[in-house]
Amino acid sequence: MNNDIATNNDIATQESTMQAEEIAVLMQGLADINRLRIVNLLLQRTELCVCDIERVLEIPQTRVSRHLSILRHAGLVSARREGRWIHYRLQRDVRLKTDLFSSLMQALPASTLFARDASALEDASALACETNMEDA
Repeated sequence: MNNDIATNNDIATQESTMQAEEIAVLMQGLADINRLRIVNLLLQRTELCVCDIERVLEIPQTRVSRHLSILRHAGLVSARREGRWIHYRLQRDVRLKTDLFSSLMQALPASTLFARDASALEDASALACETNMEDA
């Protein structure tokens, strides 16, 4: 009987530790202003291409790709390839992430920087990779 209690306590401690580690990984993924800006854009649209994020944030493609790689490693975004373009979307696979994204959706627009990024995304007449596809 005592072994069962000890085992249940061990399991609960392991689950609690795993959950805490998952939260830490998510927070580390968001621990950069440009990654928060990318998440903010993805909260505005279902998915975006790297070139669209690059255009709106006005940062080099290599930095955008690096930040997206960190966000993917943290499990915050997923990617799909379409031709030569890679499209990213928020990964809402567990309640923790859904709750996190809901909180960010409420908090981020209060900042002028995030509001400006969202406005720039909305003001775009055509997404960059869609324009480039016509030229290809």
